[in-house]
Amino acid sequence: MIRRRALAGALALGLALATAPVAAFAADDDDDPAWVEGSVPAEVSAFVREGLVAELADVYGPGAGGEGIDFDESTKTGAIERVHVFSAAFLAGDRESSPIELTNEWTVPVSLGDDPVGVAVVWINPDSVRAELGSFESDADAAAALGDLPEGAALVRDAAHAAWFALARDGVLTPLVPGTTGLSTPVPLDGIAIIPPTPAPAQPGDADEGVLLAAGVLVVLLGVTLAALALPRRRRRRDADDAAAAATEEAPAAEDPAALP
Repeated sequence: MIRRRALAGALALGLALATAPVAAFAADDDDDPAWVEGSVPAEVSAFVREGLVAELADVYGPGAGGEGIDFDESTKTGAIERVHVFSAAFLAGDRESSPIELTNEWTVPVSLGDDPVGVAVVWINPDSVRAELGSFESDADAAAALGDLPEGAALVRDAAHAAWFALARDGVLTPLVPGTTGLSTPVPLDGIAIIPPTPAPAQPGDADEGVLLAAGVLVVLLGVTLAALALPRRRRRRDADDAAAAATEEAPAAEDPAALP
């Protein structure tokens, strides 16, 4: 169950193991300028603490049909983590700059008691400059995985493949939620290549079906136009016939010559 509100667009690129490694992006150095720190603003923390559960209950709670999650008094929120994505420079092949960049999103694992139920994504609305609920994914496994982010790692999202990663300072990428990436174990970032997705081939008959559909629409429109033009003519002819019939009925009958004296 997902609600999206002006969130960042999804990455349309895939991850695969590279045959030739590229340069590592960072050393294990706290002062490395390539590393992107993810902070948690005070307004995000306040919203998670005071308003998140109420909004989850309002938007994703049980509806009239009974579907939804009952966010009751046992609802708990986990650690807030800043969301990163792979940077445009990294996707373009630049291995000297930071491989990740910050987004206007923070994840919050949600549980009912000790049972994880899903992941909430909070963002700061640029219009109101207030923290709000951006989306909620009902996924217990994702909630458990994101609630166990390694110390000092950055949380990286690949929305195109429904994947979440933990990127350590030493460049090791650990799949928390592998999604459709095919990764199952930690791998060095310098052993990862970004591969553009293969466009889906056009299905035979798609173009023909489109042409036939367009032709069918034109035929229908032509028929409607001809009917509209013919209607006034038919009405005039019918009115003329009715007038002639009425005149014939009202005219006096001619006298029979044989009946004259």
